[in-house]
Amino acid sequence: MHIDSLKSPLANACLGVKCLVMVVAFVSLNACGSKEGTSETHSSQTIARVNGDEITVHQINNELQRANVKPEQKDAAAKQVVQGLIDRQIIVQEAIKAKLDRNPQVLQALENAKSQILAQAYIEEKILKTPKPTAAEVAAYRNQHPQIFANRKVYIMDEIMLPASTYSDALKSEVDAAKTMEEITALLDKRGIKYRRTQAAHAAETLPQQLLEQLGKMKVSDIIFVRAKETNLIARIQEVKDAPVAEKDSTPLIERILLGNKRKTAAELEMKNLRAAAKVVYLDKTYEPAAKGQANAAAPLEAKSAEVPVAPAATPPSANPAKPLAEHVEKGLSGL
Repeated sequence: MHIDSLKSPLANACLGVKCLVMVVAFVSLNACGSKEGTSETHSSQTIARVNGDEITVHQINNELQRANVKPEQKDAAAKQVVQGLIDRQIIVQEAIKAKLDRNPQVLQALENAKSQILAQAYIEEKILKTPKPTAAEVAAYRNQHPQIFANRKVYIMDEIMLPASTYSDALKSEVDAAKTMEEITALLDKRGIKYRRTQAAHAAETLPQQLLEQLGKMKVSDIIFVRAKETNLIARIQEVKDAPVAEKDSTPLIERILLGNKRKTAAELEMKNLRAAAKVVYLDKTYEPAAKGQANAAAPLEAKSAEVPVAPAATPPSANPAKPLAEHVEKGLSGL
């Protein structure tokens, strides 16, 4: 069957003026290094001082929240965050001494960052009250994706990966005619084509829909040729394992997916309404978008010429799905 188809932030910050611009912009926008406030209450919120500039508990909490740190890791992570904030403040102080805060590039970066933060804050406020998915919506989503939940499978594959540039109709014909992977490696060796042979497990949710449908029609020992943009894949199905996700395990992640979809829709609708109400004049017509109906719509791809991405290998799930499995399924579903 055939288908065509923490390097350290501090270290990065020291690489050049561009990185320093981002450091200054970030710290300025977060009011880091404030020397104001000497009350007892304010002092109790100060964790450290760097040449007089304060590092506060609010900054630490903000960093922990942005990093999505788990509660059990909070204490250890907080110590690392403090050191990172101290290092960053030292860099900022040196940048200010060098008058980089007056650099036109820095000023532009500050303005851009401010605009980005304000725009994000506005959208977040608008979608904050998005209603949570109902039990009926969760059930409907689960029923619409049986291959990801009730009938979820993991495909154990013997794979040969080769550069996309090696694809040709002649090679495809030879691969289609081969009966075993050994025959395929022999013809690749004969042609002088470099390849890498591995074994991997792919959970259903990590595979493109078109490829998943094709695999569903195949049986163990069948071989498939997948043509992708960067890497071609020749794979033989060694084993297909049933790995259903229990309802109690799938409900929380479906709720997160549906809520994310609802918020995305709400944000898009708000943006559409704002654009409709705004008066936009293009002084340079080069940047004006094409009128409706003028854009060239992409013709639907036939199954034989569709290009599909080669999904990364997935670890076979355990018999008792736990949080790592839920995160794995959710990540895969976001790709689908």
